[in-house]
Amino acid sequence: MRIPLLIIYICAAMVCRAGCRYWRVGDGLPTSEVQQIVRLPNGQMLLNCEGVYCISNGKSFDVVNFDRSRVFQLRNYVNTYGQLWQGDSLLWLHDLYCLYLYDARTRSFRYDIAPRLHSPELRQFMLGTAGSPCLTGRQRRIIDSLGIRDCNAVAEDWQGGTWIGTRTDGVVYLPPPRYQAKMVRGNSPMISTARSTVDRSGNVWHCKGDGLLCETPQGIVRYGRDNVAELPYDKTTFIAQLPDSRYLLCDSLCHLGYFLPSQHIFVPLSTRLTSLRRYRHFVGACPVTHRLTAVYTQNGIFMLDIMTDTLLPFPHSSYIERYSSKYNCMLRDGAGRLWVGTQDGLFCLTPRRTAKGKDAEYSCQRVTGLANNCIRSLVTDAKGRVWAGTSCGISRVTPTVVNLGTEDGVPPISMMERSTSLLPDGRLVFVCNSSSAVVFLPDSLISHGTPLPVVLTSLTINGDSVAVPTPASTVTLPYTHNYLTFHFSTLDYANPTHTRYRCRLRGLETEWEVDGNANGSMAATYTALPPGEYVFEAQAASTDGKWGKALECRVTILPPPWLSWWAKMIYLAIVLTATACLLHIYLRAKRRKMERENDERVNRLFELRQEARHHFAQSTSIAPGKLSATTEEEALVAQLLKAIEAKMAEEDYGVDLLARDVNMSRANLYKKLQTMLGVTPADFIRNVRLKHAAKLLADTTLPVSEVATKSGFATARNFSSNFKRMFGVTPSEYRAAKA
Repeated sequence: MRIPLLIIYICAAMVCRAGCRYWRVGDGLPTSEVQQIVRLPNGQMLLNCEGVYCISNGKSFDVVNFDRSRVFQLRNYVNTYGQLWQGDSLLWLHDLYCLYLYDARTRSFRYDIAPRLHSPELRQFMLGTAGSPCLTGRQRRIIDSLGIRDCNAVAEDWQGGTWIGTRTDGVVYLPPPRYQAKMVRGNSPMISTARSTVDRSGNVWHCKGDGLLCETPQGIVRYGRDNVAELPYDKTTFIAQLPDSRYLLCDSLCHLGYFLPSQHIFVPLSTRLTSLRRYRHFVGACPVTHRLTAVYTQNGIFMLDIMTDTLLPFPHSSYIERYSSKYNCMLRDGAGRLWVGTQDGLFCLTPRRTAKGKDAEYSCQRVTGLANNCIRSLVTDAKGRVWAGTSCGISRVTPTVVNLGTEDGVPPISMMERSTSLLPDGRLVFVCNSSSAVVFLPDSLISHGTPLPVVLTSLTINGDSVAVPTPASTVTLPYTHNYLTFHFSTLDYANPTHTRYRCRLRGLETEWEVDGNANGSMAATYTALPPGEYVFEAQAASTDGKWGKALECRVTILPPPWLSWWAKMIYLAIVLTATACLLHIYLRAKRRKMERENDERVNRLFELRQEARHHFAQSTSIAPGKLSATTEEEALVAQLLKAIEAKMAEEDYGVDLLARDVNMSRANLYKKLQTMLGVTPADFIRNVRLKHAAKLLADTTLPVSEVATKSGFATARNFSSNFKRMFGVTPSEYRAAKA
């Protein structure tokens, strides 16, 4: 009985080790000697690597820096490593020499240790007689099954995975039991079928070096140059069944043509379509419609019209070939979408609605986030979901991108070109090489649970790690600390490659940045952030595309002193003061200008009045414009002259009548004439009469007595005396001088 039991034990150990993952120095551990492993309340794992503490971030580990000179030195040496929780946030740790206090809330070490060492429990812990975790029976069986002989510490994560710390080999992680893909090796019929072509009738076509074999329910039929007319070469590259039941066949010498198995006839196209010569190597064909078939090669792609035997351009080939012109595989799914796999990217062509009878039009999109951009094979599963074999593993493409990793049993190696198939039982086969393949049941491999919550694993400011803020707190930073990096993860240790992340910084971004290939964690970096208030948001999606609850971290970057509120108040006060000063200067200058202009106006008015008075006193002509300084005065003079001239001959026409005729009071008339000409109204009337008389004397031969009467003087004597007083001569002498 010993030999069978030993065989069973060895097999069990091999199975366990096959599903294990290892974290060593190259994976983020500071050293390979792991002495303690503690699960924190948020799901992170805290490790003591021989005095250097580090914390898991979902993908690797971050060292937790602290001031070792401030930790508590144990009085006596202890020979164990211990851990003790005090509440749900304070974790006491000790190694052989020191006592540590870790705050799980801020994920940093504290130094207020001495004031807390009063409880008997802590005293026992310091002596090393308490707090040392013991292995459970299950953990012992796992360690034994893995054949680990240098185990230092064991802990379980929130998913039920087992973490084993070793003395020399870092951490051995055994994920919780789950379905995994299987590796099939050797001469398996599944590998042979996946490398072949299956037509609509279920016949399997094998492309061999010495001919084409067709495996039917009735038996195997070989086709070659000896039994197929016009077949140029036996070595077939590919065969694809067309909608009209013919086959499109190509050999390794790039002879393309139609193959009719029932008639054993090959109808070559290469001899008739000379444009086919520009293509270096024909890789495969994919029927698109009842008449169009896409033929893809190592240096391009085209559409073959199988009814007219003409070549047409493939839609969006110019866009695809911006990345690569080497086409590796192609697939048309149940929704009519065309999936094109190239050496550098997977492209999805989605048909648009077109008028009846017209060829379909397509929109093209490059699919991102796959395990690798070199697409080797494409297949749909039983539910119509698209899967891709790449140069570094396998990815599910629809409805969302999910990359399979080693934890799924899929090795990160290259899959074989166009070597994949869907088995009748729903399993998918991806061939790795001629003697090995990956086989799995899609629904068992990828679960569709609720999205996992996101944890902020670390925060880096200006390149330095800081304590992680609590969800309700706000990180307040000076304006110089504006280089931020947020690290976050769902801490899915069992299936890290199945999670997609997205993040954004509200206040700076409106669109989400999505990462479908984070492999356990994601980081978002923001540089030169301007002062302001921001909210960092991060989410994770389940495998069916639903996004979970968002992680939020509030950050406030304070403005520099010259942009603070009090600085802005000072700036405002300075601006207001400067504005007031400038306004005062402006108003004072304007007032002075107005005073100067007013003085100039007054002086000019004085000059005009002096000129008017001189003219009124010296000139015999009476022009209103000459007797006034303003337009208003000119109008008044014209009105006065008109009123006097109308009553010139009436000797009783005096001041009162004149004031009435110009609608003014006697006093106002007096003031106006005094201001304008420096005369009284009576003098103005008399002077106007005398100037009128002087004009009559100069222009007429009327007797002096009649001139006096026409000028409004009662007697000639009175007229002569007033005339001589004004002009210096008698009326007769004045006439004689003018004659």
